[in-house]
Amino acid sequence: MNEKLDQTPEPPIDEETNGSDKNSEVQPSTDLSSQQQFNELKREYLNDRSNSMNRLLVFICIVLVFFTVMIPIVTSIAAYLVYQKFESIQSQLQNRVNEASTQAAEAKKHANAAAQSLKEIENHQTKLKEIVSKLTSKDFNNPNKVEVFKTTIADIQQNSDLSLENKAIIEAYRLQNADEIPEAIEKWRSIANTAKGVNDDLVARAFFSIGYLHSEENENDQALSAYDQAIELMPDFADAYTGRGVAKSKLGDAEEAIADHDEAIRLKPDFAEAYINRGRAKRALKKYEEAIADYDEAIRLNPNSAAAYTHRGVSKNALGKSQQAIADHNEALRLNPNFVEAYINRGAAKRELGQMSAAEKDMQKALQLAQEQEEKSKVGGE
Repeated sequence: MNEKLDQTPEPPIDEETNGSDKNSEVQPSTDLSSQQQFNELKREYLNDRSNSMNRLLVFICIVLVFFTVMIPIVTSIAAYLVYQKFESIQSQLQNRVNEASTQAAEAKKHANAAAQSLKEIENHQTKLKEIVSKLTSKDFNNPNKVEVFKTTIADIQQNSDLSLENKAIIEAYRLQNADEIPEAIEKWRSIANTAKGVNDDLVARAFFSIGYLHSEENENDQALSAYDQAIELMPDFADAYTGRGVAKSKLGDAEEAIADHDEAIRLKPDFAEAYINRGRAKRALKKYEEAIADYDEAIRLNPNSAAAYTHRGVSKNALGKSQQAIADHNEALRLNPNFVEAYINRGAAKRELGQMSAAEKDMQKALQLAQEQEEKSKVGGE
């Protein structure tokens, strides 16, 4: 069996098949070469691609490292520069705030000063208006008013807040102060005519001033007429009553004068001047004790009245109380060292006591003061 099997003939080989096998054996060699080229190209491409990717990654890493390192540095530098700039701006702002605060403090100081000045000006103007609204010519004998008036007359005249009426009053005073009495009287008449039917109180004060100026010029009849018109317009005008009483005393009508002073005191119980004037009228009637009582009341009402003391001294001297009279004249001169009438009256009292040398000195002093005051009045008028 085995031999049979071993002797089984092998199948014939086909030439084509054989040829094919030969070709088959050759073809793999060619394919292998192409595959190798392909593989090499692929490796080269992949290597190039890998290298490119590696370079890109390296570049990206470098960039990332750069920015990782540089960004904090740049940020820190920028932050420092910004901080420095901020510090500079903050310093400048603080300086400006300080300057503004200083300027504000100065402005507030100036504003306060301006407000204070304005308040003083307003108070001054209010005071001037009050003075002007109540002034009469007689107030030139009142040092509490006349000094204020004399020192502020220019301000009053230039004060735009004052009415034409008040400026006219000031002009009347200016004329009187310049000793231009007739012109002052005419100015008061003009004021009375302008205010007639509109402001009767002003008209009454104007006639009172006219009466006072006439009385000072010893034009007593004209003075009485003016005082009558003032009282007719203002029946409770105490000053007009006592003014008319003075004019009546000058005309020798002491009883009628006392009646006017009585009315003035009734209307104005604390009217020290009315007591002095009534005392003078009583003294003219030789009612010395009654006169002294009036002077006592005047001194009680106004302890600084030099006139009350010297008139009381005159009454005491008439009663033979010359030493007491001298004491009153001394007090009058203490209150008013330039009181001419007090020197004259004290000289008369000293003469009663036989003190001729002392009396002569008082008379000379009175003459000297009278001359000085006259010269001063002339200079003031010019």
